[in-house]
Amino acid sequence: MELLPLVVEKLAVRLLQRNKFIQAKLLKSNQGFTVIEILIALVLITLVMAMALSNPFSTSQDLDQESDNIERAIRFMSDEAVLRNSVVRLHFMLGKAPQEYAVEYGPSSSFVLPPEPEHESTSQSKEEEEKEAKRLKETNMQFNKVQEFQDSNKEMPEGVKILGVGNGNSEKFKSTGDVSVYTFPTGEKDDAIIILANDENVISLEVNPFNQKIEKKTHKLENPGNREINDLQAAKAKEIFETWLKER
Repeated sequence: MELLPLVVEKLAVRLLQRNKFIQAKLLKSNQGFTVIEILIALVLITLVMAMALSNPFSTSQDLDQESDNIERAIRFMSDEAVLRNSVVRLHFMLGKAPQEYAVEYGPSSSFVLPPEPEHESTSQSKEEEEKEAKRLKETNMQFNKVQEFQDSNKEMPEGVKILGVGNGNSEKFKSTGDVSVYTFPTGEKDDAIIILANDENVISLEVNPFNQKIEKKTHKLENPGNREINDLQAAKAKEIFETWLKER
């Protein structure tokens, strides 16, 4: 990966040298470009552009930037909960494409968090799914977007996704649907871990419930068996979550 900028730079230099050569030739012969010269220039330009657009550094930067944005959102909602004297949450919408998240404020400090569903979504009956959907809708209706933080939901950039959110009070790692991390006017937050990734790295954000400390860890995504990237990411997220639960 470190060689890619050098390759692009060398191609750009070569293109400039080629351009100077063509200009010198034109001064001598006063003739236009030949078809071969035009094709060579087009191929070099296309190659440079393609390599720049597919540069893995861009997704790495996006991953790092999004983890910083989420960290900033957590710190913001902590202050907002105290100022508003109400419950504030970081609401992740993992089922959307692209995924979205928003900072939202809700009822007063007397608000009681909705109970966790008794079963995983994959094993729920139709009746349980309908009950869960109704509960989620009723909860969402009690929250409004904090306009001071962002006018609209934040969308995850291409190549970066939130693998899931874990809570210290549950052994479930939530990777689908709507998931929230709550903070309260007392300053206390959910004891949570947020995991996001691109095709090469996984970043975990460990949220301390009693202070502003957020521990950010970067994990290399190894693929010795050429597994599907989604399976690899899910396995890594599970490993990170289980380790976090044990170390708490």
